[in-house]
Amino acid sequence: MLLVPTECEGKRKLYSFPAGKIYDIELPVPCNSKRYCDSSYGHGWLATMDVLDRGGLTITLVNPFRKAEAPIRLPRLDFKVLRKYCEVCLPKIILSEDPTLNPDSYVVVAIYKHVSELAFTKGGQKFWIYSKRLRGCLLTDAIFHKSQVFAVGKWGNILSFDINSKPIEAKILNPQECPFSRYADKAYLVESTNGDLLHVRKFLKDVDGDAYHEEFWTERFMVYKLVFNERDGSVVQHVEIKSIGDEVMFLGDDYCISVLASNFPGCQPNSIYYMDDCTKLGGARVPDTDSDSRPSVIGIFNLEDETITRHYSLNISPSLWIVPLFNGLC
Repeated sequence: MLLVPTECEGKRKLYSFPAGKIYDIELPVPCNSKRYCDSSYGHGWLATMDVLDRGGLTITLVNPFRKAEAPIRLPRLDFKVLRKYCEVCLPKIILSEDPTLNPDSYVVVAIYKHVSELAFTKGGQKFWIYSKRLRGCLLTDAIFHKSQVFAVGKWGNILSFDINSKPIEAKILNPQECPFSRYADKAYLVESTNGDLLHVRKFLKDVDGDAYHEEFWTERFMVYKLVFNERDGSVVQHVEIKSIGDEVMFLGDDYCISVLASNFPGCQPNSIYYMDDCTKLGGARVPDTDSDSRPSVIGIFNLEDETITRHYSLNISPSLWIVPLFNGLC
């Protein structure tokens, strides 16, 4: 589902993309924050972020599916405002586990995609620990996988971070400096339902050879399974996958997930559902604006025949993918 804004200030609703309808369930997630990120698949927590006038960023973890859960205010995060397409490029927030079950051991990661830097904090900690800035990596995504933090760059670099070291050091896992001869417009890390770590590369392709006409750009995705050396943890291979079978991926600027299509009626198997709120995507010329009313471009990329089905909507932006809890609100 998509968590979407409503006309009622301070409320959001759930939009079922397969069913094509909004459910009459209002969730107490404020709509006036600068940005929302799905912070953890399976835990139901979201991160709301606000840029401070004096510099820095406030991040609050909220769980709209559990009414009794109090919001968690994280330490102030150092943040230099950078604007792209007239929007503030806020960091991506990733949560290791449910803070309710593990209030002292959960870890929060903030990835500064525009400067290739990560920041870490733990439950109850009053400060952030910052990694060294990684030049040339162009990081775009990070994930918790088997109790480790992995990140990926546009050139295909795969990195791991030891969050217990001081300072936090990054380890480049691929032996070659650039695993691919071409950088991706976006790169994602997704854990499959059977526990494999998948590297998804997204490319924007100019279908008529004229890079100056944005309305002719389209998207293509390539999926790779990462094969690790069991001895030293390095990445031995990027094995291209032409089919993910019954699985379906959901990609966006929030947390990326993969689920079994058979568990979610209406979802197309062997497909990638993706969402972008930007100006140069798949035939939609979206005006640059500071308003939150820009249309979301939602597409379905079929891995078998590489066809794309697109959907545009003016009333679901800004929004994010989320897997609702099946036991209802509690």
